[in-house]
Parts: sequence; structure tokens; C-alpha cells
Amino acid sequence: MSPQASSLEIIPLEELCVLRDLYRIEWPKYAYTYYTLDNCYHWRTLARDGELQVFTDPSRDWRSTGTFVLRDCKELFFYTLEATTDGLEWILGSVMKGGDIIVSLVYDSRFRELVDRIVSSLSFAKDSDERMVCYRQMTPCGDVDGNEEQLQREYRFSPVSPDDSEIVEQQWVHSDTVFSKLPTRLINRNPSLGVYDTKDRLVAWCLIDQTGSLAIFQTMPDHRRKGLGRAIIKRLSAELHAKDQLPQAYIVESNAASRRLFEQLGFSAVELWYWTKLHKREP
Repeated sequence: MSPQASSLEIIPLEELCVLRDLYRIEWPKYAYTYYTLDNCYHWRTLARDGELQVFTDPSRDWRSTGTFVLRDCKELFFYTLEATTDGLEWILGSVMKGGDIIVSLVYDSRFRELVDRIVSSLSFAKDSDERMVCYRQMTPCGDVDGNEEQLQREYRFSPVSPDDSEIVEQQWVHSDTVFSKLPTRLINRNPSLGVYDTKDRLVAWCLIDQTGSLAIFQTMPDHRRKGLGRAIIKRLSAELHAKDQLPQAYIVESNAASRRLFEQLGFSAVELWYWTKLHKREP
């Protein structure tokens, strides 16, 4: 733990289920945060030492405030159930002050001003700053259609094999040092769905990220415009519903094609979040 974060309390990963369950109130209002904490609770025995930490304010009872900052490698996720954000701002600022020189933040738009204040006070610079539309599917989309039956004859649908992690890493447009082999970790730890051709080559895929959302969704160029992406989202969403989990996705606001696809499959826009990548300026 960094010196600046040493004054913070670390919530034991074994107790993340308690913090997680605070976010069941007004369901599914806080579903993104609930699933983030649920995912990390299940990762508690899989994460390497120091990879996953959850910070809070030792002077306040997190069991009532729900206030936390979760650090997964160089990615930060955070929330509070309090009406004011002063406590969260102090925790996040403390973690960022003594943390990595590059960092990625995913956060509810209600915390936008809070993040901007910390970025300014700690002399961070924004490398990218995307507004994202959060989508949620409340009910399954429906039965397999004729086109999907045809796809089943041409392709094999199955979880992405860990042996294909490198392919996904190479093709992911956001792959960089911030994400610490994120696709590989997701393939090894979370549900996924891949599409394999007749030569058993991975040609399309979708993973489930740390927030429980459909993510890293891609089809190789030679296999596009066949309905593979649509089939993957339908199938993977159905699998999540079968586990009583609501399918969700963050989509960059300007990505009209992906937004249209998800809306056609019964997803509704429910919130706006931000995805901000930062680096510390030289003193």
C-alpha cells in the first residue's frame, strides 16, 4: 500500500459480500456497482497479492455509508451511498496521490466534478475522456432466429479458450500498460463467449469485465456482417439471465452502431458514466 493510502482502511476481500449487498437497495438502481463488487468478491482467491484492494475511510463505518474505492491493478472503481461526496473525494484523492503514474477511472456521471477537482489538485493530465451510455437488458431477447440456426452450422459457439488470450490481447484497441493483461485475466476468471470457425480459429468474442458488463466485444474483419455479433450478445445475455444476473454494457456515446445493436436486442439506456485515463505530469 502506498504511503498516502496508509491512513485509509482496507476492507478485507472476504467482506466484500457485505459491502456488495448494501447496493441491492432500490434494485436495479445500483446494479453496476453491485456487480463490480460481486465480481471482485469472487476474484478474492484468484487475484495476485496486491492486485486487488478496496479502500475506505477508517473514521466512518463503510457498512452504513457504502463508501469505497476499489483498485484493480491500475483501474479504479468507486461509489458512495451518502448524499455528500466529501468522504469519497478524500479517499479517492489519497489513493491517487500515492498510486500509479497512469490510471484508468470508470465512474458514474454524478462524480464528474469530484474527479475533475482531484485531477486538477494532483496535477494529473487526461489521456482520454469518454462519456459512456450504460445499457441494461431486463428480460431475455427471445428465441434463436433462422440466421442464428445457419450460423450454428458454420461456426462453433463456446467460452473463449485461455489458449486464445493472446489473440484477444492483440486485437483489443485499448490494450496498453494500464490494463495489465486485462483480457487474459477476464478469460481466465469470468464468463465469456467466443465464435470458432470450421478450422477452430477464434473469429469473434465478447468477455465479461470486472463490472459484470459485456465488454471487449469484437469480430474479425473477414467474418463481419454475418450476424455473429448479434448472436453473441443474445447468447451471452441469455446465459447471464439464467444465472439471475442482468446483462449490462458500457458503450461509448459516439458509437452509434453498437448502441443501435444493443437497443435492437432489448437493452435500454439507464445511466451515463465516464471512462477517464490519466497520467501524472512531471513535477
